[in-house]
Formats: sequence, structure tokens, C-alpha cells
Amino acid sequence: MTTYLQPIIKPEAVHTIRIRCFNRETDAKPHWQVYSVPYVRSMTVIQALEHLWDQNTYIAFRANCREMTCGSCAMLINGKPQLACMTLLENESKVEPLSQYPVLRDLIVDTSSVEQKYRDLKLWPERQRGAQMGSVSSDVLEAYQQTYSRCIECHCCLESCPQSDAETTQFDGPMFMLQMARIGSHPLDTENRSLQAIKRGAFSCVNCYECAAVCPVDLNAAEEIGRLRGSALRRTFSVFFRRLLGRHSAAQ
Repeated sequence: MTTYLQPIIKPEAVHTIRIRCFNRETDAKPHWQVYSVPYVRSMTVIQALEHLWDQNTYIAFRANCREMTCGSCAMLINGKPQLACMTLLENESKVEPLSQYPVLRDLIVDTSSVEQKYRDLKLWPERQRGAQMGSVSSDVLEAYQQTYSRCIECHCCLESCPQSDAETTQFDGPMFMLQMARIGSHPLDTENRSLQAIKRGAFSCVNCYECAAVCPVDLNAAEEIGRLRGSALRRTFSVFFRRLLGRHSAAQ
């Protein structure tokens, strides 16, 4: 998505970029630092950061676009969670780290809480011993191709969601709900992922669709949350009516 910015010989202008910096070893608290960069049309935020590195200004940031780990350069740009490699540089752009996680240095945050949630939720197919792989419906295949396999786990939806909190389990947030829907549709998974989603706060979603608005690959996690909630309700009513009919038959 981004190519390395070659030395700028004829800049069209000079833009300023404000970066929220923090070094645990030398700084008591985060502070804003202003830098000037030569600007050319189509220049992205990540290219501006790379240019600063070329000038021996070492702002710490993650960017693994050329290492097949898309999504690692998510940060707050002018107050909005975005991928730095897809966001054009504006004059006086404000760049800061994602706010839901502890800052390790400059624009790099500690996402170990996300890794722990993945382990807690067991976001891999849980199958019973001896379970066999059955046929996969065309709807499931389409869901994987169009939605589940396209999530790059950039955390932009978590940052924008007014209900999610990286430090609690009140509502795990859109990205995790999408992953629960993905695993739940796997033909070998035997866990009740809709019930899991309810326990992890699916009904806390207020359908604001902020997650869809900021998703860099145009996914709509809110729709998947709605499907999980609907599936849980159908299962609940199904169990209720089966028990009710069972009691009615026994009474006769």
C-alpha cells in the first residue's frame, strides 16, 4: 500500500506535522513536537515519518506494509483512527498513538491486552474429538471471502467504538465480535459463539456504525454483531419453546 519515499529533490511545498512523542527513558509525560517536511502530492503520513527517519529524526512507529502484516500502522491522525500508509499528509497534521493502549514509545502502543483476549476467547476452531469436516455452504465461503478473511486487525474499529474498552470485558468491541462470527461459521467449530458474544457484551453495541465508518477495508462489524445477537435470540427461544412443549406433553 505504500512505497518507500525517494529523496525529494523538488518539493511542492513544506508542510508541518505535529507528533505526540513519548520516551519512557527521558520524558516524564507525552509532549507534542512539531516537524517540517518537504511535501509532494500524494505523500502519505507514513512517508512523512519515513522522511524524518532519513533525516535522523527517529520517531518510533510500526509499519510493516512490506512484510505482509497490514494494519500495524494504525494511529490517530487528526483525531481519527486511520492507517498511516493510506492517509494523505495534510499541512499541520496531528499524529498521535491509539488511545486505548499504554504507549511504549512515541506512536507505538502495547497491545498485549488484545493478545490476552484472543487467548481468553479461544479464537480458533474448538472441535470435539472425532468430529469430521463436513461440506461448506456457499454462504459461508462468501462470508469468508468478502468479510472474515479481509479483517486486518488494525484496531481502528476498537478505537472508534464508544462502547469498547481495551482494559475491561464489558464489551470486547467490533474486531473481536467479527472474529467470533468468523470462528463460529467454521465447519469444525463446536462452540456456541453467539452465546459467547452475548457474554462478552454484544448487546452493548449501540449500532452507531462508527466501526464501519473508520474501517480501512470497508467491513461492517456492526452487521456481524447483529447476526450474532439474532442467532443467540433464536437459540434462546428455541430452547424455551422445546422445554415448554416438553412440559405440556408431560402434563397430558
